[in-house]
Amino acid sequence: MSTSQELSLKRIAEIKLFKDTDISDCPELTAEQLKQLKPRYPKSFARKKVVS
Repeated sequence: MSTSQELSLKRIAEIKLFKDTDISDCPELTAEQLKQLKPRYPKSFARKKVVS
């Protein structure tokens, strides 16, 4: 696996072709559980200043 954070064109194509939408085996999360979710890489989700 590549250590680069960039996705290769080949990997992007694989992701776009993925069609498995069966999520029946995934448990539903409660509202409380959803509130507790945090991003794995918080720096990627940091708010960015918008200069107007």
